[in-house]
Amino acid sequence: MNRIFSAVIEMSAASIFIIPIFSVYGKFAVKNIKRTFIYFLFGLYLSAMLALVGFPNVKEFSVDFTINIIPIVYIIPDFVNACLNVILFVPFGIFLSLLWKKFRNKKSLVKAALCMSAVIEIAQIFTYRTTDINDVITNTTGAAIGYLIAKTMTAKFTACSEFDSDSRDLYFIVGIVILVMVLLQPFISSILWSVLL
Repeated sequence: MNRIFSAVIEMSAASIFIIPIFSVYGKFAVKNIKRTFIYFLFGLYLSAMLALVGFPNVKEFSVDFTINIIPIVYIIPDFVNACLNVILFVPFGIFLSLLWKKFRNKKSLVKAALCMSAVIEIAQIFTYRTTDINDVITNTTGAAIGYLIAKTMTAKFTACSEFDSDSRDLYFIVGIVILVMVLLQPFISSILWSVLL
């Protein structure tokens, strides 16, 4: 419960930057209110996810080469954490497959989830967290489950055509969220925590 409260605070701090940036981008580049709103939700989800995984930021930067490259072995002793990693990436699979036509293909979605998870794990070298191959496996599994949920939710995947988004929108959303979480959000987060505690 403490981690969820923490993620909400971190996401709130990020939203101070994400909402105005996405509003301007939506007005000039997207020109679709419904899609822009879904982009807000996706951006807020990404910021919460990055907060939960301990993504590095300019205020708490340290190099730690604690790396686990042995797959599967440590999943069973840390089963609860493995399940949480799966759940954490389910929305990633849902958002990608509903918003971008190219991710309505399972292979493309799994590649995207692998890439996102790998970026997170490599970035954790610059935090106090362990870089772990098992997290890549569980995150990708979660995204694949999200894909299956999205596929089940829509009678036909092509029924989502009103949300067919441009690939550059995905790069914009992910890029902006990462920049905000690394460079700006930590400062607002500190203020919020000092007010609440």
